[in-house]
Amino acid sequence: MPKVRIAGFNDFNTSDTDGIAFSIFFQGCHRRCPGCHNPELQSFDGGEEVDTDEIIQRIQANQRFYDAVVFVGGEPLEQPVALKALLAAVRSIGLSAWLYTGYYILTISDDIIDLCDVIIAGEYRQDLYTGGFPASSNQIVLDRRKEKVA
Repeated sequence: MPKVRIAGFNDFNTSDTDGIAFSIFFQGCHRRCPGCHNPELQSFDGGEEVDTDEIIQRIQANQRFYDAVVFVGGEPLEQPVALKALLAAVRSIGLSAWLYTGYYILTISDDIIDLCDVIIAGEYRQDLYTGGFPASSNQIVLDRRKEKVA
């Protein structure tokens, strides 16, 4: 499994999904959105490099408590190989995958979209701040869980 540069984890996140999630904070982002929620995660020199297997083991240790895994940053799409490996592993253990990205939905590759249940896409715009979800009104929420209901 590949390595990933991360800033840290939130083992019991209740603010970024509609349940309890394990959150992975990716380190590094080229976007530099004014008013960024995590400006300390923009540098690619920060954080630490971790084997993706170690992250999956950490998730599995408390899997019974989680509804989802959240991928945030920084910018998860800046590390696509590691992101895809983690998304596939999360899918294989039966948890929902939520991706927060500054990229526009039409620029995200299909292989990543197919591995996500919910994607919040689009750069954060301070001038379009909502005070709710999503954080700015230009962001698109693609909830693919609705597509899977038969």
